[in-house]
Amino acid sequence: MHDIDPTHFDVSNDAAVALQSPQSRRVQMMSAVTLCGRAAGPVQLDTVLGVANENVPTAEGMLYGQLPAAIRGAIDEWAVHLSARPWRFRREAMTHFARVFAEQFRRHMDEMTDEEFESLKEVGYTCLLERLEDGIRIADLHQARIYLDSVHDHHREAARRFLNSQAPRSLVHA
Repeated sequence: MHDIDPTHFDVSNDAAVALQSPQSRRVQMMSAVTLCGRAAGPVQLDTVLGVANENVPTAEGMLYGQLPAAIRGAIDEWAVHLSARPWRFRREAMTHFARVFAEQFRRHMDEMTDEEFESLKEVGYTCLLERLEDGIRIADLHQARIYLDSVHDHHREAARRFLNSQAPRSLVHA
């Protein structure tokens, strides 16, 4: 997961995100794929009309419910603190939580490969996202970026649908 410092972004009234160039007064546009990273993939126009979060899994399909109570409590604490923050600030904290989540498992397992560690980070990240998810459509690029890093197909598809619905925009620097 590659992070972009949100303090270097300006958001206009039309929700387009631009990166200010310190050398010039021009505003450089970033595509949704550039902003969201590796998982954005190609944009398919056939999913534009779909509702972003229509494919919500049953409780049995949620990773959170399969965890021990002590771990669920820790995830809930993080979710409470992050729920008050906007999506653009959640990703870095979620990535940190995922690393801590995987480290806790590593301490109790004699042997863990790097691949298993990375998988556990993805599971921790997704469990936290499950608790933050409110069932409402994805509303901005930062939220879509977070959903793209989930292990759930329905999260990634919801993010792609949002990205597909975003028409290219041009910003005029005032």
